[in-house]
Amino acid sequence: MLDAINRKILAALQDNARISYAELGKKVHLSAPAVAERIRKLESTGVITGYSLQVNLDKVGYPIVALVQCKVYRTKEREFKALVLSYDEVIECHNVTGEQAFLVKLAVQSMSQLDDILEAFIDFSDTNTMMILSTPVGRPLPETFFKD
Repeated sequence: MLDAINRKILAALQDNARISYAELGKKVHLSAPAVAERIRKLESTGVITGYSLQVNLDKVGYPIVALVQCKVYRTKEREFKALVLSYDEVIECHNVTGEQAFLVKLAVQSMSQLDDILEAFIDFSDTNTMMILSTPVGRPLPETFFKD
């Protein structure tokens, strides 16, 4: 499924998901319809799971981004997951190994908003909050992931 051409298609789409089939075809030396068919197959087999937009959270009014490690109390995991899903401010939630079973990424407009969310979390978990000051590395997969 992932031959050299498909890997080049993935690398190009990751660089610019809005690239036209014609332009992508030029990059991989295929016709636009052939590229479109390969992309459809990559989507249908689950290799491509979606396309996303990157937004500067600060510029849309969410200047505070935090990572919250959550040590969920025994038997409270289902309720904790439901709580996390109920907050639009939760932009990622990962179930991870170790004592801190969940890592939650939040974007909020104010410290008081963050405090309110953390107050709700304490009914289900012990928390450890880290503020994100900057993101020196935040990139798509490197091209080496798409090499044979």
